This record gives sequence, structure tokens and C-alpha cells, in this order.
Amino acid sequence: MKYQYTLDCYNENGKIKELKFKTSRELREDAYLKLEVMLVTGVHSWEEVQYNELPDKVKANYKE
Repeated sequence: MKYQYTLDCYNENGKIKELKFKTSRELREDAYLKLEVMLVTGVHSWEEVQYNELPDKVKANYKE
């Protein structure tokens, strides 16, 4: 994987956690991501989403 990221992430309840993951694609600046996280392996997959697709408790941590 060419790119490695360390991001502050929020779960559906709004709880923050720092996650590290690698990807072959460069992420877009200021994009919202939906991560699929596995307990043992960490970030399994990700996709870019729109602000209105975020759970309400996650939106509370961001300004649109």
C-alpha cells in the first residue's frame, strides 16, 4: 500500500478513536469516510460518504 493514514475517527455513538490504515489511493482532503473496522485486523475497507450520510452523533463533532 502506497499511502498510510492516522485519523481521529468516530463510531456511530460519537466516541473518538485514533485509527491507522494503509491504502493504495490518496484520500481527498476534508472528505468524510465510512470505515469498516475488524477487531483483529483493523480497517478492512473504506468509502467516501457525504456529510448527510453520517450518524447524528458523529455529525455533532463536525461543522457542515
